[in-house]
This record gives sequence, C-alpha cells and structure tokens, in this order.
Amino acid sequence: MKTIKDLSVTVTYSVGLGEVEVSEEVFEQLNEICDNGSKVDGTGMEYPKAIEWLRDNIKEGDCYDLEYEIQDLS
Repeated sequence: MKTIKDLSVTVTYSVGLGEVEVSEEVFEQLNEICDNGSKVDGTGMEYPKAIEWLRDNIKEGDCYDLEYEIQDLS
C-alpha cells in the first residue's frame, strides 16, 4: 500500500440539458457567460445566480463525457 501526500486532479465533464426553465436573471447571466468565452470559475462572484443554478442543476452523474487529468502527485 502506498500513501500519496498530495494529489491534484482536474475533472472535466460534459452535461446536456433540455427543456429547462430559468429565471430571466439566470438566463441573462448564462447568456453573458456564453458570449464572453463560455468559461467561468465556480466562485460565483461575477455571475452569482447562474453559478447557483448550475450548481443546483448539474451533477457529475449526469455526464456523458468524463476526463481526469492528474496535475500533481507526490
């Protein structure tokens, strides 16, 4: 058995959603994210309503494309 002191992994996955209802504010923030490069960090500072909605409605178990990338191992 080995002990890993530090392991850093980036997990990327894709989820498809359809026929979902969102508030006008969430829609506007999601649209801004899409228009500004499609990526946003998960802190929620810039688009708080959109990030909250994404956190509440997307689960890893819903993914159809999953990728693990090992960043660091020591």
